Amino acid sequence: MPNTVIQGLIERRAERKTELDNLLKTAQDEKRDSLNEDEQQRFDALEKEIREIDARVAELDEAEQRDAQAADMAKRYGVGRVEVVSEPMTYARESGHSYFLDLARVQLNRGDGDGGVSDALARLQRHGAEVDVEMPKRERARRAAADRDRDSLDRELGVRGRGTVFEKRVNPNRTDGQGGYFVPPLWLVDEYIDLPRFGRTFANTVRNMTLPGGTDSVNVPKVATGTATGVQTADAAAVTSQDLTDTSVSAPVRTIAGQQDVSIQLLDQSPVAFDEVVFADLIADYNQRLDTQCLNGSGASGQLLGVLNVSGINSVTYTDATPTLPELYAPLMQALSLSAKNRKMMPSAVFLTPSRWFWMASQLDSQNRPFILPETNAPFNPLALQTGGDVEGPVGRVLNFPLLADGNIPTNLGAGTNEDRVIAARTSDLYLWEGSMRTRVLQEVLSGTLQVRFQVYNYAAFMPNRRPETISVISGTGLIAPTGF
Repeated sequence: MPNTVIQGLIERRAERKTELDNLLKTAQDEKRDSLNEDEQQRFDALEKEIREIDARVAELDEAEQRDAQAADMAKRYGVGRVEVVSEPMTYARESGHSYFLDLARVQLNRGDGDGGVSDALARLQRHGAEVDVEMPKRERARRAAADRDRDSLDRELGVRGRGTVFEKRVNPNRTDGQGGYFVPPLWLVDEYIDLPRFGRTFANTVRNMTLPGGTDSVNVPKVATGTATGVQTADAAAVTSQDLTDTSVSAPVRTIAGQQDVSIQLLDQSPVAFDEVVFADLIADYNQRLDTQCLNGSGASGQLLGVLNVSGINSVTYTDATPTLPELYAPLMQALSLSAKNRKMMPSAVFLTPSRWFWMASQLDSQNRPFILPETNAPFNPLALQTGGDVEGPVGRVLNFPLLADGNIPTNLGAGTNEDRVIAARTSDLYLWEGSMRTRVLQEVLSGTLQVRFQVYNYAAFMPNRRPETISVISGTGLIAPTGF
């Protein structure tokens, strides 16, 4: 039976293509080399709609093929029809089954729990059929998200038509799907994306985008020298002229990975799903590692480049043997001012360590009254306001700029290796691309000792040096990590 939705989309595409061809024919008939502004806008809109229709038709066609394949697989293995959308997944959160333990049972051909090896194999086969349907949808969604991010950058930088400012340097070894990794239960993958976790406050605040597949680095062009205007000194006098020059900023794709070896006895006999505990802990450490890299990565030896190591940022020095909050206030205002003055736009946030924040909240005036009070009880002329209660994330405001505590800001900097840093920036100027988390379960290398190895890894690219003038960093002896905090 034909798919009427696909038929309707194909008919609409034909109509849009006819209109697009007519625009070009009109310009050709009028002997024009290019479309006028209105025609170009309509041409771009039609071209975009045709691309969207093509993507949707391909998605619907592939979904029908996947559904047919899943039905055939279900028939071969004697299970009911696999319904990914409405039926519970084999390894759903509340299913009581462990994907990693079933995988270990099948690979090692031992284990009697939860129906033994044969039931574990059947569950993995059902899960494979479910993934065959679900993962292509997610990959299409990732590609669409990457395209939207690219188009958004193009619009911001004024690129129209078929061109793009988004350049990808390709290395085949970076292609998604290479490496033989297994696909874990989808709710475990979603745990990485959706659940809020401490550990990546700064990384979550910058502009997050989807890393395209098959990419070794991301390059974005940048205007190095702008044009110029000036007053014409007299009629027929020379007009000011200055040539525009450009450069580019590159963000190499880096790999963050971790692994854990676990005995099969622990997986078999543990009263809890220990494999899920390991997976969640590896993801939590990944989040912390990524945030640390975005803050203080060296940019060498496989590291990302962190904001603290970007050249050309605004540096503010606060030297003080006995620092106090009122004395820190002036350097903080200076940091915000330099960010606004040099970027020509306001910064969006200030980042500091939790210890620095609580030290600030402990500071008292000459009448032993705290300088920082909850926002609802704010006195006249406070230095800052307390707005949050978490150890990390939004904790307060100063001049209406949010203060965010991030425990990954280093505290071992400076000549005495005992200073922390305060960072002010317009975070939307800082770009972070992340791929989709990969997992692997390996048993061959450890089979002689009845162990399995769990691995997680992901690719990321961070571009803090696109606009270094937006970043202000306060350093100096006045930021020696406060004792007791």
